[in-house]
Amino acid sequence: MGVLRTGPADQSVLNRVLRPGVDRNRVTYYVGIDCNTFFPELLGRWKSEIQKSVVAISPLEEPPQPPPVRLRSTESDRPPHVEVWVGREAEVRALEATSAKVVIVSGIGGQGKSTLAAHYLRLVSEGATQFTQWDWRDCKEEGDRIRTQLLAAIERMSSDNFMYEKLGSAPDADIVDTFVRLSEKTRTVFVLDNVDGYVDLVDEVFVGILDRLVREFARSATRSRIIITCRPRARYDLISVITIPLSGLSLEETTELFGQRVGVGKTSLSELAEVHASTEGHAFWLDMIAVQVGRVPGVTLASMIDEIRRGRGGPTGLLSSIWKTLVEREKVVLRAMAETMRPESQDLIAEVVSGKLNFKNFQRALRSLVNLNLVLVKTERNSADVFDLHPLVRQFVRATFARPDRVGFIKIVLVQYSNIINGIGAALGVHLPFSMLERWSQKAELEIEAGLLSEALATLAAAENALVGAGYTEEFVRVARKLFQKSNWPTLSSLPQFDGVWAAMIDGMSDLEEFDDADDMLRQYGTTVSAKTARYINYCDVRAYHLWKRQQFEEAIEWATKGDDLKRDTHVDTPYDCAHTLALARRDGGDPQAALEYFLGNENLEKVIDRNDASIDNAPLLGNVGRCLQFMGRLDDSLVCFMKSAKMLETAGTSDRLSNQGYARQWIGEVLEKKGLDRAALLFFRDAEVLLSRAFPGRAREMRQAIDKLGKKLDLANDDASDARRVARWIQKGADAATISADLG
Repeated sequence: MGVLRTGPADQSVLNRVLRPGVDRNRVTYYVGIDCNTFFPELLGRWKSEIQKSVVAISPLEEPPQPPPVRLRSTESDRPPHVEVWVGREAEVRALEATSAKVVIVSGIGGQGKSTLAAHYLRLVSEGATQFTQWDWRDCKEEGDRIRTQLLAAIERMSSDNFMYEKLGSAPDADIVDTFVRLSEKTRTVFVLDNVDGYVDLVDEVFVGILDRLVREFARSATRSRIIITCRPRARYDLISVITIPLSGLSLEETTELFGQRVGVGKTSLSELAEVHASTEGHAFWLDMIAVQVGRVPGVTLASMIDEIRRGRGGPTGLLSSIWKTLVEREKVVLRAMAETMRPESQDLIAEVVSGKLNFKNFQRALRSLVNLNLVLVKTERNSADVFDLHPLVRQFVRATFARPDRVGFIKIVLVQYSNIINGIGAALGVHLPFSMLERWSQKAELEIEAGLLSEALATLAAAENALVGAGYTEEFVRVARKLFQKSNWPTLSSLPQFDGVWAAMIDGMSDLEEFDDADDMLRQYGTTVSAKTARYINYCDVRAYHLWKRQQFEEAIEWATKGDDLKRDTHVDTPYDCAHTLALARRDGGDPQAALEYFLGNENLEKVIDRNDASIDNAPLLGNVGRCLQFMGRLDDSLVCFMKSAKMLETAGTSDRLSNQGYARQWIGEVLEKKGLDRAALLFFRDAEVLLSRAFPGRAREMRQAIDKLGKKLDLANDDASDARRVARWIQKGADAATISADLG
């Protein structure tokens, strides 16, 4: 490695080549650094420090603990950049001194909740706390995002390529268990920012999965911490949970703020006292005023106080006054940024406004807006900065313009999101990181906001398999719910892909156990089905499947039969069908014989249960047939089906492979236990537990109960690696009960 040295002749050429990168903050010049000297010296200092730490350890002392697990490179959201830090010393000391595992920071909008959390993460990065790393999740002050954000954090924490997408349809308890278990292996501060939608405003506690997370995390042995920010107050009578309420800045802190923004002694104490009293110490309002006084020519603190006296105070009034002082290019940038769905890079924002501003004017506008503190900069090491609006600024800009006036900007943002999606193209699938998959849901949200309902349905239909298959069921349901709640159902129901997206949303709600919401959506859909048309068959199927998931088998059979009879009697040509759901409900409702006939289809049962017949390559068919035979008491035949299905699943590439592998081992274990082969059953249960623990802690606990039950009867060494190899060998051979028994000796 060397230094690029340039002389006077080629310096101008180099400047000309690098100028576009400098303009876009992609290139930075450094001078006076010789890498041939710098890097060897740095390496030498590192070696010296390591040697010192080794010598400092006494032979009688415990060796240092291994470093905690590092988070994967999968990105989290970014905290805001803290330019000016004033006051809040008591709150920072509380964060530093407490041993609480959960810290709740509450306060009205603009009081600095996110800023406090971001400041603490800076201390973490500087090594000033007992924590070593951090993860930030922005929940956008909405419900229906906590599960998605926890799944993304789980993916980032996982040290192996586990298929955590399976957790998307798992119960809340499973997701929380996995999150807590992984957090115990690291020293990380997790921030869940803006969780307002999960606060019970009466009881002042969180609801749903967030409440479970707080309680389980507080009781765990984790060395990590969660910081949660929200506007409403939330508190718990748990020793490991504290609440830090943020109120207004004090007069002393206000004086310090103006000293940093305007200059010490440049504002009178009487004016500071008046502006502090008028704003009740509101941090965001005071900072906006200080920025205006310090950076906008002609603006004085006296004139700002005058605005407040004339009744134009408050954040909205203040922002209205500031808006009038902005030049047109700055307003264009703010309007465009108000419609973006997440913090974006300078390049993307520049592309959004390229039809209205050239790059030079865009840069000037962005710099000015950052200087005025209207645009937040979010930085991350080794990554380009991204830019966002404070929630109060975004709210103000959107409220200033009616939807028809906003549609133009929404559409130009949509063009860029469409370009990003087109660039990903064929890569769309369950293995994409959430930061990329989220582009589809963001595009759909913008289309909903612009009233582009057909386009929103198409986007959701395209993203369904990837989002739900990757475990982000909550994200899909969240956006689909917006579409169905904001739109006129009779109009929406006439559009292509309406039925498919609606059915996927109901399925997702059932997976998320949002049964009441699913019932409401089912009732609304029923109002769009005026007669027993083909769409009525779809209604019957979705309703029956929803009931089957709730284990209400008799009602599921009733609704599935209605749709099945209608299709059979009328011979209507429609892809909608209730037969599969009817078979599931009959099988689990006590009639496996009827279900068996459906699952077999045109296949011959004798061929299906023939150990030596490998012509059927449908693992789900074999599994469903085997389950029917198991319920019918035909254990040997069911074992053949399960073994053949399990063998196929070993090389399957579908997103449900891990789940089905766990089911296959569980069902094989149940058959072997029923046949009295307890030792073999135990091995399959153990292997199922290992597989399911990666993504289904709840199902893994069921296996643990089965293992504990057999463990009371057996004395078998716990050797998971040996168990897994033996189980894999039996599956590969398609072994029967006699072979397994003989192999066990």
